[in-house]
Amino acid sequence: MDSISWARVAGIIAGGSLVWLVTRYSIGTIRHVLIKGDADLDSEKRALTLIRAVRYAVGVVLALVTSMLLLSELGISIAPLLGAAGVVGVAVGLASQGVAKDVLGGISILLDNQLRVGDLVDIAGKSGTVEAVTLRSVKLRDYDGTVHFVRTGDVGTVTNHSLGPVYAVLDIPIDGEADIEAAKRVLAGGAETLRADPRCGPRVLGSAEIAGADRWDGDAVVIRARLPVAPSAQAEIRREWLARVIDGLDRTGVQSPTQRIRLLTDPMPRNG
Repeated sequence: MDSISWARVAGIIAGGSLVWLVTRYSIGTIRHVLIKGDADLDSEKRALTLIRAVRYAVGVVLALVTSMLLLSELGISIAPLLGAAGVVGVAVGLASQGVAKDVLGGISILLDNQLRVGDLVDIAGKSGTVEAVTLRSVKLRDYDGTVHFVRTGDVGTVTNHSLGPVYAVLDIPIDGEADIEAAKRVLAGGAETLRADPRCGPRVLGSAEIAGADRWDGDAVVIRARLPVAPSAQAEIRREWLARVIDGLDRTGVQSPTQRIRLLTDPMPRNG
């Protein structure tokens, strides 16, 4: 212990801390420039995802290098530690296969722009909003707040509900004898009230596209329509739109099959 130069130890710790602070500042500056100079939401989300992944990777490398230097300065030879890797080479090799698979999967996800922080995705049987992406894992939070950590090596098919143009889609069943044109006007009118709403309007990106009668479903005719919305806003806008459509159909007298059944099965009023 007497031969240990505590000044050098302190220097290594200070140097590592300084490098980390400079790295964080540089990454923060790059992030600010990229986001400030790019108004495209998709590009902004991709930049944030890449920056967070790079920051994670740099932090891991810096921690390993600093730890090795500290061990060497404290008189703990790292040669036996490196040699021990040869003794357990087979085990390390088998374990590193999984790590390598994860890292390669993470690199592929980032380079291919398959998902970004803030995207609503389905991966590896899990659904949720992406909160973090590293070279080894993807952190998802689902609707009820449950967090899922998915290894990037386990990510196969990625279903991204927030990439590019997205739509809130409504399938409205109406009675087969109801006025289809009236139902289409209600759908279009509900979309226009959404566009005029101060809270929802900024996330509605255009007029509704009314496909019209899409299919038969028992005694009902299903009217299909969609509304272009901002990424990740489909669920909320769809709920708001549906509420307005239900109210509009009620006011215009366009019945659903369940309403017709209820009317047919209501008991007849009794005389006297």
